[in-house]
Amino acid sequence: MQARGTPLPTRSRILNEAERLIARRGVYGFTLQEVAEPLGVRVPAIYKHFASRDDVLVEVAGRFINALSQQFQIPPGRIQEPTATLRRACEEFVDFHVANPAYVRLSLIDLATPEGGMEYVKRAAGGPFRANFGKGPLAPMHRRLRSLLADGRRAGLFRSVVALDFYRLIKSALLIQLVFPDDQLLRTRPSATRLRAVKVELWTLATRYLTPTPH
Repeated sequence: MQARGTPLPTRSRILNEAERLIARRGVYGFTLQEVAEPLGVRVPAIYKHFASRDDVLVEVAGRFINALSQQFQIPPGRIQEPTATLRRACEEFVDFHVANPAYVRLSLIDLATPEGGMEYVKRAAGGPFRANFGKGPLAPMHRRLRSLLADGRRAGLFRSVVALDFYRLIKSALLIQLVFPDDQLLRTRPSATRLRAVKVELWTLATRYLTPTPH
């Protein structure tokens, strides 16, 4: 219950609490009442900032889209060591997902409800996945990945692949690793040994996909 004189919660505090609950209970595992209670307010206080629960979740997803857009950073100019640069980027990609379990859960909801429900990450990114590859907040990340893969191909280190297919491969493999079979990597912070194993598994998959076929 909101006490008289209690200031309205800020948008960021609402989003912080929603993110915490998504990580713990899943996208559908909580109510706005449970968001409001730790903030010392009633649900109508949330509606002063957001039109609906879905709007809260879309804005939470927007936070992650902004952070995701910074992935696959590469040195300016021609990449001198494409393999080492890509491996480091893939490891940072793992770190980002492990550190943001709410984003993983929102992503899985998007994958499970195409055209059949609210796709929170897709809405936050501005449209369908293929469209985001060429425009919108994630386009710079995808351009960097294309550049990195192209430099590796020119150096004879990578075979010619479609960057979108490579991204789809590592993204889907990582999401499955994090939630299947027991969800432990999302529920608790993985040990350094387990995290290192996840990175090695993802890099092994990436290198198998990229290694040129002997003639």
